[in-house]
Amino acid sequence: MIDDQEVNGYGEFTIAVVLPPFHPHSRSSLANFAPHDPARARAFAESFPTVEAVLEELPLTDTAPASPQTRADLDLVTVGCWGGVIGISDPALAGDSFDKTLWDVTSVLAERHPGARIIGSASIDRGENHSQTAVHLPGGLKLYTEGWPGPDQFSMDGDPHAIARAVGVSAEALAAAYIDLDEEPWTIPWEHFGRQLLDPLDPWGYRDLRMSEFRVRHTEDAALHLEEIWLTTIG
Repeated sequence: MIDDQEVNGYGEFTIAVVLPPFHPHSRSSLANFAPHDPARARAFAESFPTVEAVLEELPLTDTAPASPQTRADLDLVTVGCWGGVIGISDPALAGDSFDKTLWDVTSVLAERHPGARIIGSASIDRGENHSQTAVHLPGGLKLYTEGWPGPDQFSMDGDPHAIARAVGVSAEALAAAYIDLDEEPWTIPWEHFGRQLLDPLDPWGYRDLRMSEFRVRHTEDAALHLEEIWLTTIG
């Protein structure tokens, strides 16, 4: 495969693991995060379910991962370890209605870290946007949303009201973020709902928060998935 081959579409694909103790819901702040630990980040990347091996450690980057532009970018994985918060961005997490990589990976992480809050979000737009959100809370409370824009192309498994109550996110806080959980599921901005669940330790989008970037060799299954999702011509 040619490394400079352009990918089809653009998207975002992140997972955050928040370990206890948990703090009351509030706005996230850069001051809430411990310094990044590159050694822990490399170990986390090496054990990540879609990664077979870390091939190269690149200069530190920020927590606003760019959408891949070429085939070579699909091998870039970023990981941040800030005390009790771990964040990872991997293009292999994006999928479509025939794939549940985000759910499968977050489920593995929930088994490894049963006391953690784990919130994953992945989307890819190739003319039409496909989105997924996965939530795992201590005690087994779960939520998974997946699909395309439209009432017949979207599914939800779990109770988002119960998830919000468990995390302590009020209806007022959701309303302030323009989220109404009583709307039709396919119209709700689930990625933003996930971000609300992470506050006050939402790590994404900071230009001044450091994380490690690695060039990796994905597992065989993940590599095939990357080719199908990002490189296959649509139509």
